[in-house]
Amino acid sequence: MVRTIPCRRHFGRTASAVLILLLIIPAVSLAAGKKMNAAAEEDSVRALELARGQALLRADTTALSRMVATEFIEITRLGALRTKADNMRDIASGDLRLTTVKYDSVTVRVYGDVAVLRAIADNTGTLRGFPFAGKVWYTRVFVRRDGRWQAATMQQTVIQ
Repeated sequence: MVRTIPCRRHFGRTASAVLILLLIIPAVSLAAGKKMNAAAEEDSVRALELARGQALLRADTTALSRMVATEFIEITRLGALRTKADNMRDIASGDLRLTTVKYDSVTVRVYGDVAVLRAIADNTGTLRGFPFAGKVWYTRVFVRRDGRWQAATMQQTVIQ
């Protein structure tokens, strides 16, 4: 029986290749895991936005209050500034009533503990007795606090 011993040159190349694979595989797995995690985070923000729409239709200020940060500021379709307190007061009193909430072209990007949602809203309702309707592009920025997302700001732009 003839026994062969690999030469040092061949062994060195094989060891180098194995070492490179051992370094690359965890990095690729980590990147894939981050991508899957980012998609799950984006989906959680989308789900929160849909839940927010349903809470608006029900005028559920308890649920809405959990979804919106204390410092929330909105720039409305008419260019007015509204705070969380303004929105909660108007929803609770019935001054702000939504009758339909429809979303289209929703995109979400997550940047650590900040998420940016951009979408088209086609909502109808009344504000202090005056009807509103029509499509708007809007951007809502969320922050993650205590493991959950909250809306921190939003801006709307009317689509002509």
